[in-house]
Amino acid sequence: MNKIIQGDCLEEMKKLPDNSVDTLITDPPYGLSFMGKKWDYDVPSEEIWKECLRVLKPGGTALIFAGSRTQHRMAVRVEDAGFILKDTIMWLYGSGFPKATDISKQLDKGHEREIISKQKRKGRSAGILGKEVDIIHIESKPATPEAKLWNGWKSHGLKPAYEPILVAIKPNDGSYANNALKWGVSGLNIDGGRINFKNKEDEKESKGKNQHSKYPKSIVKNSAKNGIYHPDNRPPEDYNPTGRFPANIIISEDVAPLIDEQSGVSKSSSNSFKANDYQEKETNTPFTRGDFIGKGDKGGASRFFKNIPLDSRIAYIPKASKSERNAGLDELEEKQMYKEDGSGNSLEIFGSTDGGRQPRKNFHPTVKPLKLMEYLCTLTKTPTGGIVLDPFAGSGTTGVACINTGRDFILIEREEEYIPIIEARIKHAQKEKENKLF
Repeated sequence: MNKIIQGDCLEEMKKLPDNSVDTLITDPPYGLSFMGKKWDYDVPSEEIWKECLRVLKPGGTALIFAGSRTQHRMAVRVEDAGFILKDTIMWLYGSGFPKATDISKQLDKGHEREIISKQKRKGRSAGILGKEVDIIHIESKPATPEAKLWNGWKSHGLKPAYEPILVAIKPNDGSYANNALKWGVSGLNIDGGRINFKNKEDEKESKGKNQHSKYPKSIVKNSAKNGIYHPDNRPPEDYNPTGRFPANIIISEDVAPLIDEQSGVSKSSSNSFKANDYQEKETNTPFTRGDFIGKGDKGGASRFFKNIPLDSRIAYIPKASKSERNAGLDELEEKQMYKEDGSGNSLEIFGSTDGGRQPRKNFHPTVKPLKLMEYLCTLTKTPTGGIVLDPFAGSGTTGVACINTGRDFILIEREEEYIPIIEARIKHAQKEKENKLF
């Protein structure tokens, strides 16, 4: 039951039955007055989140994107509506550019500054254009004593490098087990959302940390003193996870090298088990010698977090690429993305050097990466798939992700101009999936 609904989400959700959707995944307005858009003047109201709560099944998970500056407002309204906040996933990326005013240059207004250098640098025009461009970087010398004193100081414009995703649930109907039996939704798909092992050593180290033993924990712990590893301490045959546990940090490929550079290469401890008299006496079982599973694992810290698999070109731009956001839109006309006052938009949001002046088919300003949305759909998937509701559908990336992960969806989008984009992207995704089956 896939639906694309054009209209105000508050009014349209009132038409949905109570407890009728399994998951809520949405990228709502952040309340930043983005691009001068009227729909982004505030975070969604408590009334909207109450309606989301009503249609969500008990125990259902809500994953809600928020802005780094306004996440507190989003969280308060979600919680006041009746949701239980369980965690926050941090999506890290490396393509953001800081927006900061140079205080020294402000103090030098009306004075001519001596140009020290002009450098032509190669920059990538990011996901929108997908090509290298020349960027002229000008270094100038402060002219006045005040400007010299404040040289190097800028406004509070840190480089944007993350977006929070609120993890909330509708209260369970009894225990997690009871909720699963009654409503068909419960918890998270942990094994489906596991982080792929980086290599064989990483796999050994992770599995070694999650041993299953028939002996008391104190016995197993004491065995580490002398390095004896009993065969019965090995994980059972059906214990064969595909990766590490999902973390509440998601990184894009361009961020992984930066994290590893900061953390350096770490090597796991060689916690092998050894025999002692106490162990043999208490268990009446000889402990045989053997190397611990995880001995010798090493690598950077990024191996512990979810690394969104992007292709080699997109790895430089974790935002959605031009080909990804425009897939299936060949028949649509291009449109310019100006602010309502006619000016261009900020570079770092679009990942573009044209300030949003370049016409494009998918002109929605905040398209999320498909791989990221697919991961979120997988992490919240029920054993039978489950219906995903996105009340702020934008250009429909959540719907495309649902198709690719085998989930049904209900998409609601207020702005009529985005509906043709959603429909075309969904149609293309369905066709691509059908082609893969035959």
